[in-house]
Amino acid sequence: MMLNIIIHKSSERNRCRMPNQSYHHGDLKAELIRMGLKLLDQEGYERFSLRKVAKACNVSQTAPYRHFKDKDELIAAIAMEATKEFDQSLKHALIKFPDDPKKQLKEMGIAYVDFFVKNPEYLRLLFFSDIKSKMSLDSRLAENHFVDGHPFHTFFSAVERYKNNSPNETMVEKELMLYCWGLVHGISVLIANRDIPFEGDYFKLVSRIIDSDKFLW
Repeated sequence: MMLNIIIHKSSERNRCRMPNQSYHHGDLKAELIRMGLKLLDQEGYERFSLRKVAKACNVSQTAPYRHFKDKDELIAAIAMEATKEFDQSLKHALIKFPDDPKKQLKEMGIAYVDFFVKNPEYLRLLFFSDIKSKMSLDSRLAENHFVDGHPFHTFFSAVERYKNNSPNETMVEKELMLYCWGLVHGISVLIANRDIPFEGDYFKLVSRIIDSDKFLW
């Protein structure tokens, strides 16, 4: 199940500065999130700490506490950022075909795979992590996937538009959602985790699969 965090606001990504370089106001929080994602992916929840993130960012051990009271707050911010970027990648796919729901859904499927293959650490965090059960931030965990600003909502809205413009489509919306999401998610996992070695251009492969009648007919 997808780790589901309510998104409050966005943050910019910036590269770590060297110790003799100072952060502009607001930069450190974004950098803690960026480096925190990498460390969380490597270390896991138990070994992850604000101290390690501070060291990776070349700042004092107390610096992260200006933005996060503990590691759970930082992890929540990391998950918010991952969810936001995932949702933005799906929404960007809609822009290419504003008047064609079928092409929108296919383009979104390609964007889904592309995002997680390029960001496997996000895939592991959002779908394969047990962090949610260990965190003490229950108030930040959303119960409803189908809220605006969440990838499920974005994907489901595209499915609804396709269904409403496809009188011959026999599946109901949630069946169609499960079918389309399951296909692109499975492809993402297999490629990102290298479960099936593939030496060619995965983007072309995914495009060919999704463009075939096996995805939408």
